[in-house]
Amino acid sequence: MTSRRAGSPLDFDSKALLACLGNARSELIAARRGMKPRSGLARCVDALIDDIDELALVMTGQREYFHAGGHARLSGKASASE
Repeated sequence: MTSRRAGSPLDFDSKALLACLGNARSELIAARRGMKPRSGLARCVDALIDDIDELALVMTGQREYFHAGGHARLSGKASASE
């Protein structure tokens, strides 16, 4: 019989997990560049990237936690043409 893990459900190293997720997301994005846009593999990779972003939202409150900064749309700034 397996014993249940004691402690809270958040009893893990969140910084280490976020670092690993960030690395995995970066690798998935790099791999995605060489795939056919509508292939099953590309769709799976897109789903994984979306799930990583969703987990970042749950853990940090920011869906864009792993996104590169500097883009007007991601930083919340509207462009002059809008």
